[in-house]
Amino acid sequence: MKNILTVLALAVAGSLPVAVTAADPAQPATPAQRATPATPATPTQSVTPAVPATPAQPATPAGAAKTPPQGVSPEAGRTELPPMFKELDQDKDGQISKDESKRSAETQSSFDSMDTDHNGKISLVEWSAADKAKQRSKQ
Repeated sequence: MKNILTVLALAVAGSLPVAVTAADPAQPATPAQRATPATPATPTQSVTPAVPATPAQPATPAGAAKTPPQGVSPEAGRTELPPMFKELDQDKDGQISKDESKRSAETQSSFDSMDTDHNGKISLVEWSAADKAKQRSKQ
């Protein structure tokens, strides 16, 4: 009876670390690796080295969806940037700074009216709104 209880206690104790690891999704489990024998059991037996398990990719948190650069609408990634916006955005951050606008006299002269949120940069959303307003005024 004592032997059965000892075996049962060891089995339960051995499964505890697995249960704790499974309950903590914040830390991915370290994959186990199979041990390889140092020498074959018999001279004719060949030993194939164990292949380590491929670690699983950690899950992406629900709120961590890939977001476009600041000031760029989600639609911006799906469409081609306007050629002038692309040319002026020298640092490719998705916005045109006051310094970058100096490359175009028209953009520099209308920079303050295009920067509707007054953050010192023209986002693609602000650029598109100004472009639409300019198109309407031509009609």
